[in-house]
Amino acid sequence: MIVTKSKSHYRWHRICLIWCLVNFALAQQNQQPELELEQESAAKIDWLTFPWSHRNKTNKESHLSAGLQLKDDYGQADISSFSGFERHPCRRVCQQGQSQSCYYQLVVHNYRRLGPECQRCQFDERACADERCIYGDGVASPVMAVNRMVPGPAIELCENDTVVIDVLNYLNEPTTMHWHGIHMSRSPEMDGVAHVTQYPVEPGEVFRYEFLADRSGSLWYHSHMGWQRGFGVAGNLIVRQPHQANPHARLYDYDLVEHALMVQDIFYDYDIQQVRNILINGKGRNHLSQLPDQDARHRYERLRVTPGYRYRMRVVLNGIFNCPVEFSIEQHKLLIISTDGNDIEPVLADGFFLTSAERFDFVLEANQYAKNYWVRVRGYEQCADRKLYQGAVLSYRGAARSELPQGDILGSRQPRDQDGPPLFINDFRYKPLKNSSLALRQFSKDQDVGTLSLRSVEPVPWSSYTKFLTYYSSLSTRQAPNGELLFQIDEISYISPGISLLQGRHLYKDDGYYSNRSSLAAQGRNCARELCEGVHVMRLPAYRAIEMVVANHMEPTHPIHLHGYTFRLVGQGVLGNQNDLKNIRELDRRGRLPRLSNDYAAVAKDTVQVPGLGYVILRFISDNPGFWSYHCHIEAHTVQGMFAVLKVGGDNQIKRIPARVGC
Repeated sequence: MIVTKSKSHYRWHRICLIWCLVNFALAQQNQQPELELEQESAAKIDWLTFPWSHRNKTNKESHLSAGLQLKDDYGQADISSFSGFERHPCRRVCQQGQSQSCYYQLVVHNYRRLGPECQRCQFDERACADERCIYGDGVASPVMAVNRMVPGPAIELCENDTVVIDVLNYLNEPTTMHWHGIHMSRSPEMDGVAHVTQYPVEPGEVFRYEFLADRSGSLWYHSHMGWQRGFGVAGNLIVRQPHQANPHARLYDYDLVEHALMVQDIFYDYDIQQVRNILINGKGRNHLSQLPDQDARHRYERLRVTPGYRYRMRVVLNGIFNCPVEFSIEQHKLLIISTDGNDIEPVLADGFFLTSAERFDFVLEANQYAKNYWVRVRGYEQCADRKLYQGAVLSYRGAARSELPQGDILGSRQPRDQDGPPLFINDFRYKPLKNSSLALRQFSKDQDVGTLSLRSVEPVPWSSYTKFLTYYSSLSTRQAPNGELLFQIDEISYISPGISLLQGRHLYKDDGYYSNRSSLAAQGRNCARELCEGVHVMRLPAYRAIEMVVANHMEPTHPIHLHGYTFRLVGQGVLGNQNDLKNIRELDRRGRLPRLSNDYAAVAKDTVQVPGLGYVILRFISDNPGFWSYHCHIEAHTVQGMFAVLKVGGDNQIKRIPARVGC
């Protein structure tokens, strides 16, 4: 017998169901404070907490995430479930033609070095990982962590993998995440720069980044908001190639994430004006104490190697202050094979220099006596004023794990088996040679290899008869009326707009909204004599051969980073005086700024040091239309205005970004 039910019956059933759901939701809401208190007590965490917003702006079906199990509800987010990615399925041996879709979750939150969760860790280093304790250098200080880690967990991918990353903001301020080195040619809205390519991720919100890992190399991710990178929001992003596509695959036996090092200069508490230490992977000796380097109470990062094998190692400088560093390993040569994730013809050296955001990969051959050796990092400029340095331990298998190397960390620069002076790469200390013409002024340390001398394994992507459009840019400072020292590009200090330039570009007229040399000149402003501030946007045509001559009017070196592109360094030198810098266009017109020839495979980089009172010449093809940041990568200088945006192409050439619906 078939039993039929009336429409009123179904209507009453639906009303009852809705009533039950509403009561269940109210009950859960009433229990939420008690649940949060229980979690806080159990984990001994002292960060500010926010309930996860149900206005998740990224809860939408994505063509990039097909087949992935994506989390769409963070209403019951528990931070204890977030950690590293040691067992992630995308951490694998890369195979030709086999790409994957990779899903990650990163929670950014307030934390502390030597916080309340550190109990046994203070006395036993082996307990730190279980307690999720960030020991650092043994000085308690607030940090901003990623998944309870500083630096954040390393992400390992293969070239052409599709990446989906949920970034959860558990801070009490907005944040974004920049994927440093990824070109974002298909997804410019994922570059992670607040009010340039996206709106900030507000406290309690989740933002889903989706992009293609369109190139291989040693990359990294970091916050692009305020001082958050200085507080610790950064981590390694390693994109590998299949063996057949890797030009240096035969040079090493192992490429381990444990050998990826992030060097960072740090401050204590909220004193962002003073550099206090340098750490290697978040660890290092305490410079406040008078303990010797070999004292067991210091906590050093350890790199394990087996005699007879060759290891690829990766180093990135997360520089916050003007602190270039020198990197070397006691009694070992380094075969330099890559910079900023771009392969170069190998150079055998004793070490290399890094300015903020630069990276170098090298091959270390474990061919010394089986014991422990110092990994040495020496700070310069602001770090040299405080005599800051740091060490890690290269530990051979067979050596005592708990022992530290003999002697001081810095020791002697001279290897025992070498008669001549040591050879270093990328030295930032440029000086003009005496008694030389302007065109011949060059790096004054003949034994070292300057950045310009490095050679890419790939030829330049343009022909010898290519004509370049040349743009001139300058780096300088100016005193504000209130006494604050502002940093400038083209004599303009950047002020962040109220809308995101990429998403809101149809809401304004360029000439009335942007501040640049031409627009300010049209207003009768003279930025050489008065303070100029604004939304500094420089317009470049798309799909053209572009050349940028960047002049540094200050004595310190400045690391300049360009988003969206990898450029070739074809010129670099020191002029030595302000008159030449102010007349750099005329000097260039007269042929006084030499360039590499087009048949030279100029080194490819995304960050380059502009020498003090000097210049660099960069070339690239503007084949990636969009809004791309161009700035000094020293955190303090960026915050104080040394930032600009390159608008490449017209509005009709830039990808249209659909509106995201909050629900």
